[in-house]
Amino acid sequence: MKNFSAFVTNPVNLSEKTDEEIPQKDLHVVVVGKSDNDGTFADIIQEACEKKDIKFTLLDVTEAWISTQDTEIGSVVIQNYDGEDSEIELEVKNSIIFTRAGVVETLTSQAIISSLHNLGFFLVNDMKSMLLCDNKMASTLLFERNNISTPRTSILTNEKSIENAHKKIGGKFPIVMKTLRGTQGVGVSIIDSMASLNSVAQSLWKFDADILIQEYLDISSDIRTLVVGNKIIGSTQRTRAKDNTDFRNNTHRGATTKPYKLSEEEMVIIKAAARASGALYCGVDHAMHKDKPYVIEVNSSPGIRSDFNGYDIETGKLLGKTTGYEIGEKVVDYFSAEVHRRSAMMQEAGYIERINIVGYGPIRGKFDTGNGTRASMFVVDKIDIDGKTVKWEKDGKKFTSKLQGYSEPRASGSIEKTDTRPIILIDIEFNNKLYKKLPLGLTTKDSGSTVLINRNTLTVFNVSINPYRKFVLSDYIERSDNTDYS
Repeated sequence: MKNFSAFVTNPVNLSEKTDEEIPQKDLHVVVVGKSDNDGTFADIIQEACEKKDIKFTLLDVTEAWISTQDTEIGSVVIQNYDGEDSEIELEVKNSIIFTRAGVVETLTSQAIISSLHNLGFFLVNDMKSMLLCDNKMASTLLFERNNISTPRTSILTNEKSIENAHKKIGGKFPIVMKTLRGTQGVGVSIIDSMASLNSVAQSLWKFDADILIQEYLDISSDIRTLVVGNKIIGSTQRTRAKDNTDFRNNTHRGATTKPYKLSEEEMVIIKAAARASGALYCGVDHAMHKDKPYVIEVNSSPGIRSDFNGYDIETGKLLGKTTGYEIGEKVVDYFSAEVHRRSAMMQEAGYIERINIVGYGPIRGKFDTGNGTRASMFVVDKIDIDGKTVKWEKDGKKFTSKLQGYSEPRASGSIEKTDTRPIILIDIEFNNKLYKKLPLGLTTKDSGSTVLINRNTLTVFNVSINPYRKFVLSDYIERSDNTDYS
């Protein structure tokens, strides 16, 4: 048996160009939320898309439903996105879907977003990170687990828990009380005595509210930092007006904003919080207390209508005052790049799985995360190219396909091409799904595996690879000569 590295690394290197970048004009940006409260973000993103000639759609999640009879791998039709029996067709390969806070409010809207995720659509953000950020206690526990400084926090479950919870956060007053879910400062109160704590908790429990309490930091301002792909793009300081007795610093409650310059210490903790949340685009709120930064929360659906200090997304260099509209353009540009639109893998697969090449039949395929070539590889018996037509044979079966181009992998550590493979498009069945028109590079050269599935196809399959297991998502198939070397 060959050594273990042979199972997870393809003998070709990754120097070959792997992706054909989708032009911006062919992209489709969708903002999904509730039209009555997401207009600010949606308007800014729409304006950015119009400048760049990118198709834009505002999808009201309260009106939408997926037309399942029209759903197939690679595309989906959504009905009633505007409440007027309209329909919109979305394609996995070119869609950027921004999810807003409204999607977590009902199980129906959550189901729509989860369905899109399961179909392989790219979401900013997925339901897991949206729900995590929406749950203040869960996100606080995550901060603590990742050694991110945050105000001491405890959950209230019943009357008996109140006193112990108060001791856990320092045993002093005032304290902050929050409902586990809420945005724009809704559900946040300041409590100055045990009597008030008991009274307010009792009142909220009557409405089945989940409650936490948090140590009070005496601050008059906080900082909202926008992070995209764990890169800081803008930061603003929110300060409540001097005549405003409301302790909350939300702009919706009259707080003013101004560009803010982050220190290196602040940048480190902000990136750590964003990374822990799993959100691809988020707003990290922190405050300085006694010269130490404390993360307050991570917002997975941040607004962008403020004046920011902008930062170069690649170098991190401070750019100076930046408007929300400029931030919106940066966000669209970032996710327009193919490399930044890789969906999180939904399922674990083995390094060997059974696939069905439509027309040929079932075969063992090696799922190769080290294979960055333009197309997956298929070893056949004979290839004849005539202009734009490829005639090929495998195990006595003859096929005719249209030539799509060539894949030219190189040997590891070599600048010499080892093979020139004509690329065709083929339908492949895997894990009870049909994937149409996948690129497949044909070769007649001997190989340790007859079928090598590359990284791009694994992304389409929406799987991550367990290098220790085989046949996780498919039935076992007997090894034939040269099918694979395991």
